[in-house]
Amino acid sequence: MIEYRGDVWHKKQKQAQVKVQVELEEQGLEQIHKAIWLPNPHDNRRPFSLKQSVLRTSKPGKEDFYGFLHKMKSDMNAGLEREDDGYFELNAKALIGDPQAVSFFMNEIEKYLRKTPFTGKVPEAYGTAAEALFHEWKGFGPAYRWFTDRAYSESTGLQMIGRQIFYNHRGKFVVYPYEMPSLDRVEQLKRSLLKSDPNKKLNKDNPSVEFKMDDPLWPGRFIRLAIWVSPRVWEGFTTISLRRQVVEFLDLEDQAGTECIPAEAIELIRALSGTFRNTIIAGAVGSGKTTFANTVVGEQLLGSSSCMGVVMIEKHPESILPYQIKGHRIIPIQAANEELMEVGVESLRHDPNILYMTEMRYNEWEFYLWSGEKGYDGITGTFHTVDSEDIPYQGAFAVSTRIGGSLKGHLISALKSCELVFILESVADGKKRLSRISEVYYDEAANSVFANDLMRWEEEQSAWSYNDKLTAGLMRKMKKKNLRASRALLQELGHLAALKPMDEPLKESLKSKIVLNE
Repeated sequence: MIEYRGDVWHKKQKQAQVKVQVELEEQGLEQIHKAIWLPNPHDNRRPFSLKQSVLRTSKPGKEDFYGFLHKMKSDMNAGLEREDDGYFELNAKALIGDPQAVSFFMNEIEKYLRKTPFTGKVPEAYGTAAEALFHEWKGFGPAYRWFTDRAYSESTGLQMIGRQIFYNHRGKFVVYPYEMPSLDRVEQLKRSLLKSDPNKKLNKDNPSVEFKMDDPLWPGRFIRLAIWVSPRVWEGFTTISLRRQVVEFLDLEDQAGTECIPAEAIELIRALSGTFRNTIIAGAVGSGKTTFANTVVGEQLLGSSSCMGVVMIEKHPESILPYQIKGHRIIPIQAANEELMEVGVESLRHDPNILYMTEMRYNEWEFYLWSGEKGYDGITGTFHTVDSEDIPYQGAFAVSTRIGGSLKGHLISALKSCELVFILESVADGKKRLSRISEVYYDEAANSVFANDLMRWEEEQSAWSYNDKLTAGLMRKMKKKNLRASRALLQELGHLAALKPMDEPLKESLKSKIVLNE
């Protein structure tokens, strides 16, 4: 056994500990409190260093992150990217945050990092090298927090314009903390998103596309995407807009709780919904149209004592009613533009009590007007507009633009189909408000179209006003459909109109007047 003098032993041990500690502190590693070294006064070799051991057996990482990412992709692609459906499915699942898919790619990245450590600076948007490499390769880039961080769970929108990113915060778009690293990364993300719906084509001949993807933050919900590329937008300004479905089904009490409607009007609107008149829920983008349309249709179902049938026709899933309300025959149908009319007519063979079109544009209007003219009631649709009185004209114009024919003829058809209009608007702090409920009718004497407001938000008074003068034609239809609801409506509306009467409830549609008097 070799023995050492005590002072030599302690001196050597202290030198070794100081040396190892300095090396580890320089690399930002945790301090190791025991030196892994047996001192020998006749041995001039350096003490054992874990860092040096790893670096001696591996290649050094690249200083530039994106250079390292490019090399990692090249090294890993040969082993991972196989031209089969399974791999593309795995890619798509990783993009939407599927735990197994993410775990697979993160495991591969971490294995690579153990062989080839990255010693450069990680981009500011990320916490670790593995996280950064995953999101820049397979994920959403620096926008990933909007998709995966609960702090953004109530944000209803994200928009990328070129490299810039914006997100909706309490009803207003603000600048996102980070930009996309390059336009090439934007194009890569665009291609990855399109893989979630292989049937969609996006190129110079088809420069815009809309589809949906599952929401990583809200299982069972979805995010709607709209992408524009050149020549629809300038080169370098590829635009990707995403809208998150945040709100679940709200009944009228919930809507009052959000201050969208006053509590005093709950029973009025409930009774009005129970008359099953053909209704358009309208407003600007982001005004809460779909949510309120779900409320109206949901109230019709919840208020029914029998099993109701609902045919829900959509191009892109908008409504969450099939998941929220049970005990009724809710049939969610997806149809492309060119088949909407045919599918709509076929849907009537399934004996629906309610026809619900969650987003009406040109093609949907054709079926809406056709159904209304055939005598169907209980039709509800949403539309982007803010003027109740012009709804029939806009519906007629949409059909005329699409299939031709007489605008006046289509307008007369629209007047038979459009009976009630609800107008929604966005207000401060991301809140929504029901600003108008109107009866739309044709005045034969004036040969014109009017909106007769039954409930209206008065900006100057910061309160709602009411009018109980409905046309005889509408009251006749209401009583025939549901006498009890009609009586409740008249009672509630009469009471509120006496307390908060409305001035000048009528508003004429000049567009319709011009067409009708040509």
